[in-house]
Amino acid sequence: MNRTPPRLVRQHGFSLVELMVGITLSLLLLTALASLYMSTTRTRAEFSNSAEQMENGRYLLDTLGREIELAGFFGASGLAKSAIPSSPDLCATDAAALGFSGSPVTMPLGVQGFPPGTVAPCLTDLLPTSEIVVVRRVSTTPAAAVSLGQSYLQASYCADDTASLVFGASAPAFTLRTKTCNAAVPAELRQAVVRIFYLAGCDQCTGTGDGVPTLKMAELSGGAFQVSAIAQGIQDMHLVYGVDMDNNGSPDCYVGDPGVNNAAACTAVAGYDWSTALANWQNVTAVRINVLARTSRMSTGWKDSRSYDLGRAQPSGPFNDGYKRHVYAQVARLVNVAGPRE
Repeated sequence: MNRTPPRLVRQHGFSLVELMVGITLSLLLLTALASLYMSTTRTRAEFSNSAEQMENGRYLLDTLGREIELAGFFGASGLAKSAIPSSPDLCATDAAALGFSGSPVTMPLGVQGFPPGTVAPCLTDLLPTSEIVVVRRVSTTPAAAVSLGQSYLQASYCADDTASLVFGASAPAFTLRTKTCNAAVPAELRQAVVRIFYLAGCDQCTGTGDGVPTLKMAELSGGAFQVSAIAQGIQDMHLVYGVDMDNNGSPDCYVGDPGVNNAAACTAVAGYDWSTALANWQNVTAVRINVLARTSRMSTGWKDSRSYDLGRAQPSGPFNDGYKRHVYAQVARLVNVAGPRE
């Protein structure tokens, strides 16, 4: 029998032109995807950069504002209202030098500011252009016992006690009593709190330092100042102090330095005497906090040509670099000074 041979099946493939068109379309698609990925990554990094800046600025205002609100708290005895103000050395650590005295009753200023250029050996890595603010008070929680190296305030509530207060670090010295005048029930002890806020040129300052401007706090603990970082990226800080000139608790004039004669700028209350620096600082009932925060990393294609108003006669900037900046401001009230006046 004659058999018909099988038909050959012709195989078809891509032509060179079709292959080149396919590769070109694939490259265009990959380029678009890569561009989208890079744009998303850059946007996410910028968002993280800005979010970190906002968090640092607001955290600083919250922390410093809360400390200023507690400033001048020296227990519930009411002695602070009639006490003579004192201005201890900024870096004083010994109990006898912290500004407390029982005869006559003397207590340190709750808040005091120091201008740029102040010599302060206890403030490590202090920027020469930084303002300094110190907050003094006692702990809001009574201490159960005396700890080694700490200083405490004990105020008398007993009419038979010969002293109004005792301040020191020695347990046997605290013999004042409560209003029951029972020697077995001593009056409460409150640990002294001294916290100094300032700007440093670095966060991690070992070696040459990381170059990140940082707000730091030096806290008196165990007879020495311990420094810790509060917020990174804080490039500038300016504090303006509200002075109560008529003793009603409300600030009548905001000045950069209450320790000098501000009669020409503060005319709201006639007859106020600016001649005593300690009295002026004692009359501070509010603090306006102005800080300039920058991002931790530069932004590609960004040039900061803006100026920033922190309440000084001259604005800060322009810096003409790649960091983004923002001013944060808040008014903090010295409740323990303003409240009793009201």
